[in-house]
Amino acid sequence: MTKSRANILVVDDTPANLQLLESIIQERGYTVRAAINGRLAIKAARLQVPDLVMLDINMPEMNGFEVCRELKGDPRLAGIPVIFVSAAVETADKLRAFEEGGVDYVTKPFQPLEVLARVETHLELARMRAELERQNGVLAQTLRDLTRAQAHLVQSEKMAALGLLTAGVAHELNNPLNFISASVQGLQKTVAPVDELMALCQDLSGTAPDEALRRIRHWSSQNHPGELRQDMNELVSNACYGANRAAEIVASLRIFSRLDEADRKSVNLHECLDAALLLLHNRYKDHIRIERDYGDLPLWLCQPGRLNQVFMNLLGNAVDAIDAKSAPAGDDEIRISTRMQERDGRCCAVVEIADTGTGLSDEVRPHLFEPFFTTKEVGKGVGLGLAISHGIIRDHQGSIEVESRAGQGTLFRVVLPQFEA
Repeated sequence: MTKSRANILVVDDTPANLQLLESIIQERGYTVRAAINGRLAIKAARLQVPDLVMLDINMPEMNGFEVCRELKGDPRLAGIPVIFVSAAVETADKLRAFEEGGVDYVTKPFQPLEVLARVETHLELARMRAELERQNGVLAQTLRDLTRAQAHLVQSEKMAALGLLTAGVAHELNNPLNFISASVQGLQKTVAPVDELMALCQDLSGTAPDEALRRIRHWSSQNHPGELRQDMNELVSNACYGANRAAEIVASLRIFSRLDEADRKSVNLHECLDAALLLLHNRYKDHIRIERDYGDLPLWLCQPGRLNQVFMNLLGNAVDAIDAKSAPAGDDEIRISTRMQERDGRCCAVVEIADTGTGLSDEVRPHLFEPFFTTKEVGKGVGLGLAISHGIIRDHQGSIEVESRAGQGTLFRVVLPQFEA
């Protein structure tokens, strides 16, 4: 607000004081309105909200403290700076002035320079406070926009991961389904001769058992029952293998894709790791060996749906790091180990995922968990996987540690303390 626009309400029941304050303030270029008592002052303030009020304390009917209390009780007027005016210099009066919501105190007789200095100071403070509130509003809106954008990006990352997961699951399920389909088709071919044999066996108890026995011998010479029996057993075995494999994949998918992200449950962390590995199997099965060194972990209280997302991210990155090597070695592997460890007096589950991939340079490591930071090619990652994983582990009151050197692989260490409320 500029001086020419600042609107000041002066309240005093003594006309001489009122005129003096008006002249001092108007001379500096401010707009001044006057009120000779508290009731008129409140009406004037509600009619046109002033930028500052100079308020006499000792007035009949309604003193300055009561007027200030009324102003502060009105949400529209509560933020107006009030400077009390009085001939009294008692400390108790000054303290009460501040307790009632005043910002300053001017004593009579007035010193023009003092009055103007206090008026200008508090107008400037009010202007700065209003600007700060405006900026806070802008920041709050920006924060809301960023939160929405972050949620959208996190969802996009989840959908991208879901797309990869769906492709992997579809491929993994395709193999056991092919086993089942091929076995069923083979069994269909063996059903006809077996059905014929069953009919012949029924005839053995009929009126011509000798004829039925002759026909059974003829059937045996034509169908080679030993081979037929072996084929049927193999086909049934293959169908069972396919069904069991499909059941394992579905069970792993059920473990991985828990929808109870907000719920804490005690789960087997090894099952979570195995589920993520199984769902990633199509990406590493032909060229990466998996080494497991599982320790003796108890059931662990956590948010399993979110923790599975972390394991999927870390294992997927390990596969990507090995695939990114210019000359993959024949002995590339991902090593997964778990153990119990005490950290800062707390019992922790430690999960380590190490790969023989490209490793990380000294320049890359400090930025690893920053949102949108990625070392992958354009279109292969947006740089949110590790940032999201870091946030999930932080919400579990844990930490992710990294050990890596360029060309020598990477080890991620997830430390999960016992979950505390």
